[in-house]
Amino acid sequence: MRIHRPAVFAGMGPAFAGAFGNVDCRFTIDGLMQPETCRGLLRQKRELELADEYGRQDVEAVTHVLSVPATGLEDLESERDQVEIDGKAYAIRNLTDDGRAMLKIWLRGDI
Repeated sequence: MRIHRPAVFAGMGPAFAGAFGNVDCRFTIDGLMQPETCRGLLRQKRELELADEYGRQDVEAVTHVLSVPATGLEDLESERDQVEIDGKAYAIRNLTDDGRAMLKIWLRGDI
């Protein structure tokens, strides 16, 4: 995925992740484990939805979102690549890149 990223954002991702990150990540891109780790922000998002098909019962889901600096991960793809956090690998379900400093990555699996 190649997105034009203004130069103003070049150093922001690593600085932000360095200051606020809570996990160290190592990515596997197209089957190749990357040599360096990067700092990331792992967040848990609780979603609550009213589902009519279940008799108007609340359905709860937990989604894990990882934000990492975008530089150096331009070839990262969802449904192909994975990330290792604390020695455990997680598949990348989806990712978004809005052209700013950070990628937002939705993880698959139990964390």
